[in-house]
This record gives sequence, structure tokens and C-alpha cells, in this order.
Amino acid sequence: MIPLWKLKREWASLKQQCQALPERWIGPSRQRRLDARFPADCRVQDGDQVMVGKVAVFLVFQPGGLSESCRQTCHHLAASGYAVLLVANHALREADVLRLRPAVWRFVERPNFGYDFGGYRDGIRLLQHWGVDPDHVVMLNDSIWYPVVPHDALLPAMEASPASFTGAFRFVDVPGSDAEHAGIFLSYFFHFKQSLWRSDVFRRYWADYVCSSNKVLTVKRGERGFSRTLMGAGVPSEGIHSRDRLMACLRGLPEDELRKVLDYAAYTDEPLQRRGDALLAEPVGAAGWRDRALEHLLAAAERRNPVSTLCYAAIRWMGVPYLKKNAGELQVRMRRQYLRAVQAGDLPDPGEAVLAEVRGRTPTA
Repeated sequence: MIPLWKLKREWASLKQQCQALPERWIGPSRQRRLDARFPADCRVQDGDQVMVGKVAVFLVFQPGGLSESCRQTCHHLAASGYAVLLVANHALREADVLRLRPAVWRFVERPNFGYDFGGYRDGIRLLQHWGVDPDHVVMLNDSIWYPVVPHDALLPAMEASPASFTGAFRFVDVPGSDAEHAGIFLSYFFHFKQSLWRSDVFRRYWADYVCSSNKVLTVKRGERGFSRTLMGAGVPSEGIHSRDRLMACLRGLPEDELRKVLDYAAYTDEPLQRRGDALLAEPVGAAGWRDRALEHLLAAAERRNPVSTLCYAAIRWMGVPYLKKNAGELQVRMRRQYLRAVQAGDLPDPGEAVLAEVRGRTPTA
């Protein structure tokens, strides 16, 4: 029998695809009307930070009030040398502005239209409107808790990369491999350098982008379209995290660590779950166990998002400093395993505020 969560997911996807059909026709004319009112539709307030050579466009949607983890993300970005442009797809509470002001350069309130890429676009166009010419730009949204580790290696790796366009995670469909210009970068965390910021392909993409509050179109034009446009133009790219890089980490682990990776794995596929349980039940040192375990972990990483499926390994051994918030079944199961690993001392404690938020978004099994 098909699980109820899977039926709900497929039904939601079908509805979004049907709703996308009229959006394809009315979207461009609506975008022209919105652009005619830009930047008047954006309310801008100054924070206490000063402008520096690095900017973080941080998109949030928290109409009930900005969370403590949001404040911590802003402080982390500021401590890493970034002027934070916080773009909210809703009105901001005065108390939240006062609380976050020490770690923010400017606050922007915009109409709730276009999901994350609508907010990204307005943030980038505002920077261009103000004549900002940064050396580095980070673009991220609040669909992740970040950082959840004490020492974040992601930002330094992005800045040090020879590529002008980097993403936190490169997603490549099976059987593709992690090669330059392959796949897409997932939209929760990008980085680009000044050479890309100034390029015609970058500016043309954002000038022509048509916002939509339909998820199907936003993924197609935004998350997939952004990466494919830049990579298709030959822009040097690097995914700091990927399935291939995770598997390379796993191949170097001893058996006791591989058993932890299996123990904390999250599955939505019952046959994979049973296979993982069977491997854990085998005695330590069983002949051929290591090869069978690696083969299984590769199958699991190819089946679903490896950062969610193998969360413990991704954080502990690949240095992933973020955790997804969304309510998908895999991510819920991943967060249950994450909480187990933190409680056991196998993953770093992200602090009580973040832990409370994670628990609040993680129903018990």
C-alpha cells in the first residue's frame, strides 16, 4: 500500500503543475507591472552594520516573527565579514528589527510574491540600484538552520574556490557525476564573485527573470534555471558539497564509523531500510561487510538527497554546516536522526535555541 504521506506529496505536486499552466501566460505582463513600481514597493530600513566588500542577501519568510536562529545566522554572516541585506517577504515587526539591527546592514520588506527567487531578485536589483559592487556575494534563505556546527568551513571554501559561481550542494541526477557544469546548485545557498556579479549573463538572467508564486515555475525558472543559465554559459562552477564528495569521505572511514553512518541514516524506502538494518545486525568484522555497506550507502545516496539521507555523515565527515527545515517526510526522518546523534554526543550541539526549533518541526514517529 502506498503511504499516505507519499499520496499527499504527489497530489500537491499535481495541483501545482495544473496551476502553472495559466501562470505561463499571465506572468510576463504581471512582472512588467511589478518592475514599473520597483523599488517603491520595497520598504528599506538601515541596520547598524556598515557596507563592506562582501554582501549576504538573506531571504526570510517568518511573518509570525523572526526566530532566534535567524538572528544567529545574521550574526554569523556579520562575523564572517558580510554586510547582511535581510530581505523579508512580509512586514517586519519593530521588535525584530531592533533585535537584529546590530548584525544587519539593511532590512528590506517586499510583497510576498515569487518565493525565494522573487526575494533574491529584488535584493540583487536593489544592490545594483544602489551602485554596490561587492567582491563576494552570498545568497541564502531561511529554509535551513545555519550554522549548526561551531566551525563553519563552507564560506571559506566558497571564497577560496577558483570558481566564480559556487553552491553549497551540487545536485546531479543518477548516473551523473560531480563535474563542473553538471547538475544544479540547490537554491538555499549560493556564492558568486565580483567577476560574475559584473558579467552580462548574470545581469541578463535577473533582468529577464519572471517571478511566480507557483512552486513548479519557481523551481524551473529559479533553482534550475539559474544554475543552468550560468553553467550553460561556461561560468566556472563548484559545488562544495555533493553526492560524490560525500561518498569519497565514506570510503575513507573505518568500520565503526560506517556503522554509525548506517545507524543514523534516514530512509523513506522500506527495502533500503531493511537492508540497512540487516547490515547493522551483522557481526563486527564480517567478511565483505565494508564493501556491502558502501554499496548500500551509495544506493541510498542515489535514491534520495544524500545530505538528508546521510545527515550524520554529511555534517560529521563532509563538513555540512546546515540542516533543512522543510516538512517533507525524508527531512522529518532526517531530523529525528539528527536529534539522536546530538543527544548521543556524536554531532555538535547547535545550542538550545536551534535545538528547540528543530524539535518543534520534528513530530515524533
